[in-house]
Amino acid sequence: MFQLKRYLVLANYKASKFKTTLNRAFTLFMLGFIGGVQAFAQSRGAGGFTSATTEINSYAEPVKKLMYAIAAVIALIGAFNVYFKMQNGDQDVKKTIMMTIGGCVAMVAMATALPMFFK
Repeated sequence: MFQLKRYLVLANYKASKFKTTLNRAFTLFMLGFIGGVQAFAQSRGAGGFTSATTEINSYAEPVKKLMYAIAAVIALIGAFNVYFKMQNGDQDVKKTIMMTIGGCVAMVAMATALPMFFK
């Protein structure tokens, strides 16, 4: 009986030690796995930021041309507006001229300054 009890205590000790070793091995495996995934994610993120930067910089020139076109449309509409106000004899022709010129100058200035934000 004593031998059986001793054998069970020894088996329980070995099982406990095996569980501890297994837990340590699993913990080390998971730390290595998570660390590897994290390093992989960081390298992919850097590539993503690089491609996004390149993509945004490629949009700068077409957007600049679009803003010039919008300024031209503002100038045309403003010119017609001034012409009609002058024909009707309105008193605020000067104000309309200044607003039209101001809008055109603002659009051209923004279009010129746009590429400076991406450098």
